[in-house]
Amino acid sequence: MFLHIRKINKLILSAFLLLVFTTVCDAQLQKYSPKVSFAIETYAFLKGQSTALEKISRQFPSLKTKVVTVEQDSKISFVRAQRNIEHFLQEELTVADYKILQKRIGCMLEAQIKSPIEKEEYAIDFLNLVSSRSYFIADTLVEKGILSFAYHDTPHQEITDGHFINFTTKNHPKSYRAGLKVPIPKSWLAQEAEMPHTIQQFTSHYGNGEARIVIVVYDLSAQQSEMILNERSITQMIPPESRLIQTDKIEIDGIPGIMIEAEQSLGYTDNQMKIRMLQFMFIQNQKLYCLQGSIGPVQASNNLDEKIKKYEPLFRLVASNTEFDN
Repeated sequence: MFLHIRKINKLILSAFLLLVFTTVCDAQLQKYSPKVSFAIETYAFLKGQSTALEKISRQFPSLKTKVVTVEQDSKISFVRAQRNIEHFLQEELTVADYKILQKRIGCMLEAQIKSPIEKEEYAIDFLNLVSSRSYFIADTLVEKGILSFAYHDTPHQEITDGHFINFTTKNHPKSYRAGLKVPIPKSWLAQEAEMPHTIQQFTSHYGNGEARIVIVVYDLSAQQSEMILNERSITQMIPPESRLIQTDKIEIDGIPGIMIEAEQSLGYTDNQMKIRMLQFMFIQNQKLYCLQGSIGPVQASNNLDEKIKKYEPLFRLVASNTEFDN
């Protein structure tokens, strides 16, 4: 069965081969950002898969009903991801580059669709593969790409739809015996952070995006642990290069805390950068816990109001569902 599937998958995988060739050829003309490259790879896979389904429907009319069922079952994830990628690439690429990309993928797939599938059973194997949940497991990169862009417009829905992991700080070497269980979108990549108090960092779009979730724990002295978190005390804590935008009272696992929104400048050169962040903080057992969601770094001239607005529901959802892992 595996060999049968590989024959059908050649139609999809050739899209990736085309993009590797394109990337090599265009390397000196244009260097795409990691997120754009990730989007193009995912887009090529989705277009290849759609072409494969179309090919099966044309060559085997008796399978048309099954093809329609597979397409309907995958509509939420695959179709939504493809639509969001198209919108994203139209924003990130020039009109000329977007047209070239579409033309190259289209020409390659048109050529591939002319080659007949050897047996109907191969087509059935492929349809079963697409409709199976294990399809995502076969290729982690594809899974992350589809999930990332399916929820590109509403990141918080990745968690509400059940696509998340519960990351625990328990037994982590930098957790300072602090056990927190934090829900993280499945498409985000866990990365080690260099700062000593940062337990773990997660980056959107499988490490290729601009959004991050960071878990930080500070040990406090007995006197510091009596501190009340409010706008006044927070103002004294934030660095001078940060601008406090708003504060809000919150609770995490029943413990009162504070949410602050701030924008921090990075560097003092002409190429100054900045990040916008939401920090959810509370104190428990002589430890200051901070769950930080951020966007950036970006050029200081960029306005991050819309991007933080898009990710704020996700950051709040992560914080509100965080609990102690006892």
